[in-house]
Amino acid sequence: MKKCLLLLIAFSLVFCFSFAQTNEKEVAAAVESLNNAMINRNKPTLEKLVSKDVSYGHSTGAIQNKEEFMKDLLEGVVKFTTITSENQKITFADDLAIVRNNSSIKGNRGDAVLDLKIGILMVWKKERDQWVLIARQGYKLQ
Repeated sequence: MKKCLLLLIAFSLVFCFSFAQTNEKEVAAAVESLNNAMINRNKPTLEKLVSKDVSYGHSTGAIQNKEEFMKDLLEGVVKFTTITSENQKITFADDLAIVRNNSSIKGNRGDAVLDLKIGILMVWKKERDQWVLIARQGYKLQ
């Protein structure tokens, strides 16, 4: 009986660990896909990755809903050329993934060069086998 219980516990731990690793890889891939979609202004990918209920906060303090975020990104004066994430940490709470990273963002704002280094907090939710962004807040690094 003890052997069966130990085997069951060991199997459960292995399953949970591999499940967490899979989810972490999926979330990291979703973050990378979002960055690439923002650079390439890829509307279909953005539509899939960003929740209809998103709260998108900029490091300037501006907060946008999905419609405002999409319009600004796809039609606005800012054009991203690179978005690089460093020191990324992903944690989970039920069906939510909490992502923190430091991002280096380069591009253009009209004729001006854009070169930002900001911290980002994102909350992703798994909906029908797809991770979608439900909240994002950028903040100035000290």
